[in-house]
Amino acid sequence: MKCLWGLLLILLCGQVQATPELVIYTQNLEPYHYMEDGKPRGINYELVRRALDDEGIRYRIERINWARAVKLVQETPNTALLTLPRNIHRETQFKWVGPLLSSQPYFYRLKQNDEIQLTTLNDAVNLRIAVVRNGEWHQRLLALGMNEGELLFPVTHISDTYNMLFLGRVELIPGSDITMPFMAQEAGYGAELLSPALALPKRSTGNHLALNLSINEQLVKRLNQRIEQLKEQGLLDKLKSTYQIN
Repeated sequence: MKCLWGLLLILLCGQVQATPELVIYTQNLEPYHYMEDGKPRGINYELVRRALDDEGIRYRIERINWARAVKLVQETPNTALLTLPRNIHRETQFKWVGPLLSSQPYFYRLKQNDEIQLTTLNDAVNLRIAVVRNGEWHQRLLALGMNEGELLFPVTHISDTYNMLFLGRVELIPGSDITMPFMAQEAGYGAELLSPALALPKRSTGNHLALNLSINEQLVKRLNQRIEQLKEQGLLDKLKSTYQIN
């Protein structure tokens, strides 16, 4: 009997060790998460990494096309997306860990284009806007009736929206007060050349790690508890200081 119990224990341990690793898809959105010298960095990445390590969860990071990443995580077990704003439209499409660091969203314009004066979101839909394909603002502007290829231009990477704005191909791009200076620099331009044209309404509960629906609910609960514990211990404030975020 003892031999049988021992064999069962070995088999169970083997099953635990064979649990598939979590594949986390991401994009460059400094300082939240980005790749530097082939290694992932960023405030939200470091927060999630620590939670996963503390819970003993194996994972790997892959940077791929954003629209493809969203589709893959919706369809593929043991995958996640870093990061995605959690809102009512996506609520049932993923399981969520967070909130992580977020900030105030804006539409930005070139500072020299001071003739662009916006009061409401309805004013913006009459202008040319570049967005990340399948990102939050792509979906929201489509819902407001904008048509792709007319005034709405979805692109592959966030940096592409900045390039289009600086080249004069569009008049507005979405961004945030935390990410804009970093992303403008990545595109090769100075943040001082941009101005916020409109503070955008927040329709989400902030950036989250979005997980495929197959992920075990207890695991999601543990990760959420771990994230909150790490924030209470001051890790988020420490990371913001490290990345020079006020």
